[in-house]
Amino acid sequence: MIFLILVLDRLMSLFLLLPLKDDRGRHRSFPYMTFGILMTNTIIYAVIHTLLPRLPGDPEALFNLTRQMMLVPADVINGEGLGALSMITSAFLHADWMHLAGNMFFLYFFGRKLEDVLGPTKFGLFYLTCVFVSSTVSVIGRIALPVTQGLIPGLGASGAVMGVMAAYLFLYQDQRIRTLVMIFGFIPLPFTLPIPAWVFILYTVVGDFTRGWLQQQFQEYGYIYSLVGSFAHLGGLMAGLTCLYFFLPRELLHYRHRSGAAR
Repeated sequence: MIFLILVLDRLMSLFLLLPLKDDRGRHRSFPYMTFGILMTNTIIYAVIHTLLPRLPGDPEALFNLTRQMMLVPADVINGEGLGALSMITSAFLHADWMHLAGNMFFLYFFGRKLEDVLGPTKFGLFYLTCVFVSSTVSVIGRIALPVTQGLIPGLGASGAVMGVMAAYLFLYQDQRIRTLVMIFGFIPLPFTLPIPAWVFILYTVVGDFTRGWLQQQFQEYGYIYSLVGSFAHLGGLMAGLTCLYFFLPRELLHYRHRSGAAR
């Protein structure tokens, strides 16, 4: 069983699905909040990785400061460092520029369309809700791993971005996303594929489920399989599908309710 799941995970990791365009066309208004979150992440990355290392001071002190902003489940449970606040700050940190670029690309593609529906303020609150829920699930999942026991720091906006993707699926499940398939993450196939939104997101979800399960299984044998934040991704998925209800405009909820009743 483990071997089959491992093969599936390895095969799926060979292909990256890059969304290029959907059927909805241009957004109705400029996505101020989406762009603001994108720029905030970019500026924080530039400050931490470019500006601060050039300032005089103790490099170890800089590392300790940055680590406190990361999500260390054991620290959250024990109330050390920034404690629960790190569940928010960690979502604005990224390991390298490729990590940042990938998260921000997906945020921009799906976030601007969701912001069209929610408006800037509600979208910002929804995004922070996805950050908190994804971090909570990550703490619960990673603290239970027998080898690392929640001691390895986590960072990145991918959990919240997964929540935005899930909300997009909730609203636009009938959309088709024109997708570029990347082999090994950087070699593009010479054509694009129109993929249904639910298939596009399901591909990502299955990858996170299999990777999270493998992390648990490998650690029971004393090995670390992957440091990818699969638990955070799954937490973001749950937040996007459940918490969106509280942010949708009333008229849209009424429309969806009547449409469902008509079927």
